[in-house]
Amino acid sequence: MSPISGPCRRKGQELLHQQCWNWGRDIMRPQGNLLIEAGYLNRRPPEGEAGSSCYTLALPNGDSLMLWGFGLLYGTPQNGGVYLGRYAFRPDWLPSETIQGPMWKPDMIPAAQAPPSPRLPVDLTVAAIRRVADYEEWVLSRCGLEYRRAVLREWRQQDDQLPPQTVPQAWRALADAINGHPHPARSGSS
Repeated sequence: MSPISGPCRRKGQELLHQQCWNWGRDIMRPQGNLLIEAGYLNRRPPEGEAGSSCYTLALPNGDSLMLWGFGLLYGTPQNGGVYLGRYAFRPDWLPSETIQGPMWKPDMIPAAQAPPSPRLPVDLTVAAIRRVADYEEWVLSRCGLEYRRAVLREWRQQDDQLPPQTVPQAWRALADAINGHPHPARSGSS
């Protein structure tokens, strides 16, 4: 059973589906690959092997964020990691020693294991989500709102997308909801 509620999983799936589209377009940006510019390293599958490139960001504290077209994996040296699939936003906890090495396809992601604490996948998911929100804020400040609008105009799922200016806050609100602190609605009343 997932430690994340159904509504949060559905919102996470919606956000991650759109985010994976955004990352794919950021990679192919004519002015240069935004993921590389943001500090990610690209590892392609070996020659002749099918699969998705893996973009990895090494964080100062030893944590890492791996991105593929099929999902993301946030890993820590101390607490293991959590894999979130693009089409099934369920945090699969993985021990640190299992998330080493290159992975190109969803079936290369190690099998989920029972975490030492039920709170661990929640905390790792929240940390991953906050990193994604930071990235989207960076893209908006670096490239402007019109860039993200143009990216989303190319997406076939026009009816399902969130306005790009709301995406960082939507990720942060999801992190707060998962963390057990519902994000207050922004309104004129208190």
